[in-house]
Amino acid sequence: MEKQDSSKRTYESIIDSIKTDLITGKLSSGDKLPPERDLARQFGVSRTSIREALRTLEILGVIESIQGSGNFITGNYTKSLTESMSMMFLLQQFNSLQISELREALETKAALLAVENITDEQIKRLEEIVGEMAVTEDENKNVALDSELHYTIAAASHNSIIIQILKILEELINIYIKDRRKEILSNRDNVSRLQNIHEKIVHSLKARDSKATHEAIMQHFDIIAQYIKHN
Repeated sequence: MEKQDSSKRTYESIIDSIKTDLITGKLSSGDKLPPERDLARQFGVSRTSIREALRTLEILGVIESIQGSGNFITGNYTKSLTESMSMMFLLQQFNSLQISELREALETKAALLAVENITDEQIKRLEEIVGEMAVTEDENKNVALDSELHYTIAAASHNSIIIQILKILEELINIYIKDRRKEILSNRDNVSRLQNIHEKIVHSLKARDSKATHEAIMQHFDIIAQYIKHN
């Protein structure tokens, strides 16, 4: 780690240093950072400044501080991204339709990747889910099954970035627009239409049919978009 550039804030210098060390292979996920006193000496600042910088890095999800053990590189950005997007939602920088549109784009790509990568075990679970959805009259269970179905498809994409972002979007949906989703699934006509589409999605994935999968996903999100726009 290089000594702090006086024109930069402490946390910026430490982040730049960590980036350099990650690029060069000196640091990787799971590695422990030097003690505070050593960092203070390397960057030419007080230990108080180092503590503030480390706290910033922890909030950003770059490191994790473990009491009695030290600070470790984690690269766990899910929490920080969720909090950032939550604030954007609260400040009305985007709305539920925009969240749905982003989710549609990511889930469409995830489903097309799943056509190539999905396992027999995942297909079997998807068939079980749509089977349970066909008979349940419990709205909460239906919501949970719907969530599991979409997560299973995302997981089958084998794209970790898509999976992580969809997890974040799912958290936002659960926090801010879960009632809207419940409203959609409490309407029997919507449930019937979505059930039919879900079955089409599963069937097309099992058949490894990209075109049919894409069409079914589009139909799914058309229902959601229409409902959000008119409610």
